[in-house]
Amino acid sequence: MSLLTGCAAWAPTPQAEVWPVSAPCLVSRPVAPALPAVPSHGIFEQVQALLAREQLRAAHVRQLEALLDACSGANNS
Repeated sequence: MSLLTGCAAWAPTPQAEVWPVSAPCLVSRPVAPALPAVPSHGIFEQVQALLAREQLRAAHVRQLEALLDACSGANNS
C-alpha cells in the first residue's frame, strides 16, 4: 500500500493550456461619406472642395482604423 501512495505523490499535476482563438468582430461597416463635387472653374472653389474632400476622407479613415483597433484589441494610446 505504501508503494502506491508513493507513486501517486510523484504524478504530474495536470495543467490547462490556453490557446488564443480568433473570433469574428461583429461591427457594421460605416458608410463612406458623400464627397462634394469639385467645380470645373474657380481655383478658390476648387481648393475649398478638395480640402473638404480630404477632411472627410481622413475622418472616414480614422473611423475605420478605430473599428479595426477595437476588433483586434489593439490599444494605441
